[in-house]
Amino acid sequence: MVIELTGLTIFSKKTLKMLTLLSWCILAFMPKLAAVEMNELTTAELNGLHQCEKNFEYDIYFLGSNVGYLQRTIKWHKNTALPEAIVTSFSEVSYLWLDSTYQQKTTMQYSPLYKHFLTPGFSQKITGLKKRDMHAVIADNGLKSRVTLDTEISHYKVDHYPLYDIDTLGTQIRLNLLQGIQRFTLSRQASSRIDTYHFEVAGFEVIEHKKWGKLTTIKVIEVGEHESIVLWFSANHDHQLVKAELDMMFSPLVWLTNFSMQCEP
Repeated sequence: MVIELTGLTIFSKKTLKMLTLLSWCILAFMPKLAAVEMNELTTAELNGLHQCEKNFEYDIYFLGSNVGYLQRTIKWHKNTALPEAIVTSFSEVSYLWLDSTYQQKTTMQYSPLYKHFLTPGFSQKITGLKKRDMHAVIADNGLKSRVTLDTEISHYKVDHYPLYDIDTLGTQIRLNLLQGIQRFTLSRQASSRIDTYHFEVAGFEVIEHKKWGKLTTIKVIEVGEHESIVLWFSANHDHQLVKAELDMMFSPLVWLTNFSMQCEP
């Protein structure tokens, strides 16, 4: 990751990286599953498992101080051809004179045919020093995208890994953990490029949480270009993200503070 040397540039870029990391890391789409292969689940079974509304709140820390929060809601639809959810997120970070907000709305689906998740489209808006308005449409089973960044239109194409937005990428990570997969590669459609992540499960680690005390977590690290990313997930909290860290100058930390789930019988 590139870190420039002026304090203003460092913070603005770190703020955006933090907001991005928060969004794709909050992994919330269905109740806890046993470690099974996706092709063992029928569409009807997937529809049944997905009928939940989940709400999350995270606190963001820089240099030991609470500087912001992220709120996330996921709602699954019953009456669609494919299991489909709408994810809405809002985050706000304030540090010294620098303020930034982040909003995103995502549609994500599970494809029984291709055995992975898809992102038909998403929109994103950021205010502050790095403000932008982004809209993306992803087609051809995740291999092509059309991105409108403010008023500029770009097209992207990949050969192997489907393009995810930050929310659907997080959903796929969580599913891989539930299946017991130890290493995996995923691609994300960013505003002006494609980012590829190489993840490995580092094992179990006990962490101390201010609200829930000692938690045995699954530790996941990125071992490619974005190797500063470290994530912790709690099986006792629906295999959700409970802590995230970017090992950079300000050592930003993210902690889950509230989580609720409403599932229909």
